[in-house]
Amino acid sequence: MTSTVSGKTSTTDATPTSTGRNGLWVFSVILAIAGVLNTGYLVWTKLANTEVYCPPGSVFSCDLVQSSIYSRIGPIPIQYLGLLGYAAILGVLLLETRVPFFAQRGKLIVFGFTLFGFLYSAYLTGIEAFVLHAWCMYCLVSAGIMTVLFVVAFIRVWRSFGAGTADSTDLEATEAEA
Repeated sequence: MTSTVSGKTSTTDATPTSTGRNGLWVFSVILAIAGVLNTGYLVWTKLANTEVYCPPGSVFSCDLVQSSIYSRIGPIPIQYLGLLGYAAILGVLLLETRVPFFAQRGKLIVFGFTLFGFLYSAYLTGIEAFVLHAWCMYCLVSAGIMTVLFVVAFIRVWRSFGAGTADSTDLEATEAEA
């Protein structure tokens, strides 16, 4: 949305295609796709009942981490939940450009999803470090992706709150001139 007040033009982040701010949206979509691919591989190995590839002789022990008691929530493998989480984030990001509900609330919804994903990834990384003493490179990649997604989502929400304040100031100035 563009508004003109006293000869000045301001652009707000109403949609991801707004001028000047769509870079973070595009980056978020790319990160979410990377998360889907990363966790999709783990889901595929679970469904195919195959070993997760880890470089030979490396410090990683992917199968140990993937088969630990911490790799499930009840009967559900966390790989499935990770894939579902990344797919939900990607879905909300894509719907931001098409559905008014998500255009208004999508940034906050993505922020909530990524906050939960970031905290849960931090918990699982702590389990790897302090309980299992083993690392899964795919889990670390997922934690990194989720961390960056969380930071970008925070910036997008922060900017939208800042843009909302600027919009109300511009609106008040426009109404005062009228």
